Amino acid sequence: MRRHKVIITGLTLAVAIPIAAAHAGSPRDRATGGGQFAVSMQGAGNTIAFTAQNSSSSGDAATGQVQYIQRVDGQDKLHGTVSCLRVSGNTAKIAGTGRDGRNFQLYVVDNGQGAGADNDMIMFQYSDQASCDFNPGNDVPELARGNAQVYDAPAAKASAKKHARHARQR
Repeated sequence: MRRHKVIITGLTLAVAIPIAAAHAGSPRDRATGGGQFAVSMQGAGNTIAFTAQNSSSSGDAATGQVQYIQRVDGQDKLHGTVSCLRVSGNTAKIAGTGRDGRNFQLYVVDNGQGAGADNDMIMFQYSDQASCDFNPGNDVPELARGNAQVYDAPAAKASAKKHARHARQR
């Protein structure tokens, strides 16, 4: 019996360590999070859950999913796939298309972790195009009862700059 516990623990560590290592120092930008929008003091607010990661180190394409449920002003749901992600510092622009064909844009501001950090900010909107070329405006609501994390990968930025420099030299 004891031998089986050691094997199971060893397998757990063998799986957990590569997963943790894959995210630490990753060469790709990413953003994840979820929670409720601070919409009103009554009842549950609109909820969101998302994950996005550049699928190439050049940042040309992205993968991930977004789940949005609008509870204020009627019930509306969207489950979509991410097609682009742009990260700059602690902000991320995410866009894609829902299963129902509607395009969306998501703007995320990660204000840090822990009790001393300000609330993260998040804005979701439907759009004509699934493009990360949008202006979120100045009225981005706080993410309540949740957390967002934005990772700006230094290796991804260095690779994109190198690629642009080589393209100019040709």
